[in-house]
Amino acid sequence: MRFFQFFRNRRPFAAAILGLVFGPAIVMAYLGRGRLAVGYLLIGSLAVVPLNILFPHFTPAQTVGIAVVGLNLIGCFHGYISANAGLAGGRYPWFARWYNVALLFWFAPLLFAIIIRTFVVQPFTIPSGSMMPTLIPGDYAVVTKFNYGYGRYSFPYRSERMPLKMFGTQPKRGDVVVLALPLQPEISYVERVIGLPGDHIQMKDGVVFINGKAMPRDAEGTIVSNYDMQPGEFPVFGEVLDNGARYQTLDISRDSRGDNTREYIVPEGHYFVMGDNRDNSNDSRFEVGFVPEANIYGKVWWLFRRDGVKTGWFLVH
Repeated sequence: MRFFQFFRNRRPFAAAILGLVFGPAIVMAYLGRGRLAVGYLLIGSLAVVPLNILFPHFTPAQTVGIAVVGLNLIGCFHGYISANAGLAGGRYPWFARWYNVALLFWFAPLLFAIIIRTFVVQPFTIPSGSMMPTLIPGDYAVVTKFNYGYGRYSFPYRSERMPLKMFGTQPKRGDVVVLALPLQPEISYVERVIGLPGDHIQMKDGVVFINGKAMPRDAEGTIVSNYDMQPGEFPVFGEVLDNGARYQTLDISRDSRGDNTREYIVPEGHYFVMGDNRDNSNDSRFEVGFVPEANIYGKVWWLFRRDGVKTGWFLVH
């Protein structure tokens, strides 16, 4: 009983402990300072972005860890001095009761974050160089979840009891999408949609042919890659699809196994995807194969890049 009484009395040391363990939003709500609690919630949600700029070489986990430790230290200090100051009148508002604090400033934000991640947008870190130069390893991508409807692969916990897909529209040629790998759906890939259902797709000397027509392709200089698995300077080619979608690709070697392929006929309900790094991408030309529409669950929209040359947010084309 003395343990609970220690926190019920809202003493400075108790507030400092809560701030250090649970963060500033919880301790401010516990002390009856609702505006500060809401403010800290918003700060905590946005803190990762400036930290990405300040610490460009840190991993996502390290960046989040810095944000949590920093905010909790602030919560410890601010909680201590706020408890010392007391509250005018000595009466605490309804939301300062422990069950309301837990509901409003812990459970509700967590539930809100889960809903946003499942149905609206999802953060995604680019793990490999298969989409260079459009996406660089280490980029933070914002993936929208509503473009292609919802289904089994839209949710963090995928179950065969869920329907494959509901609502939404079909992917367009040129879209950069996130998909569940057909043979290993627990693994997600980022690829570009090249072929639609019924299309005939073929690569000839590094040029994409869609339904027998070559897609325009022009040299656009070079790019210097610091990616550990693929360092060096490589030629960049601009490519234009038949619907006007424009983007850049890498073509490191003129005689790689993906530069000349058989003709692929995309089955109904499936899509043909390729990485923009044409010589270093496992895509529909190889083991990935044709991708069922239900496996495509997100569209890459914006990305945050910090590669030493560009830093900031960029729209993905």
